[in-house]
Amino acid sequence: MSRLFKRLAQMIFPVRCPFCRKVIPKEQIACTECNKLALSCKPLKTVLPHSFCVSPFPYSGIFRRAVLDLKFRKKRQNAECMAVYMARIISECLNTEKIDCVTSVPLSKKQLRRRGFNQAQVVAEEISEILNIPYKECLVKTRENQSQHRLSKSQRMTNVNGVYKAADNSVKGLRVLIIDDIITTGYTLDECCKVLKKADCQVFCSAFCKTEFFVNSKK
Repeated sequence: MSRLFKRLAQMIFPVRCPFCRKVIPKEQIACTECNKLALSCKPLKTVLPHSFCVSPFPYSGIFRRAVLDLKFRKKRQNAECMAVYMARIISECLNTEKIDCVTSVPLSKKQLRRRGFNQAQVVAEEISEILNIPYKECLVKTRENQSQHRLSKSQRMTNVNGVYKAADNSVKGLRVLIIDDIITTGYTLDECCKVLKKADCQVFCSAFCKTEFFVNSKK
């Protein structure tokens, strides 16, 4: 979303806190109460077989609401706020000077048509601007699969096998930060990491929210 479009949208529509939905001044990203709660949260780290993931928030309460409003209610303005908090944690936990590009977990063409946008990409592009690291589409989803949230833990692992591939040869050897909205079992992000590692990439991950239902065993 361009900065000009955001400014125009703010002139027409009231700016609301992405967490509690209260109207807030346009220069704020969240209301005072929600921002205070957000800043009190400690970074959450998930160890994956092929990388690790840092997240600012648990998948509960006001943080869960912000994700769902972006993902299913098309509140795209939430992406900027989410990106600010994610960029803060990324800067604390990772050496951003050693990251060449930011990318996102891709959707299939069918998913993209149905939803209208890729929520992970929208957040990733905001993070790219904040951290001044180029955004690059490094991954492609090659086929449809079932939605992960409807499957058991064991089904989720097999459901993402072979679903992603590197976008092209230009990703080879890059140091890549992969962005997603939620990390649950970790299988989706780890499959993306595995694919990029095969292209000789060094990979890091960040998701806005983390559930308590994730994998951290070695493959």
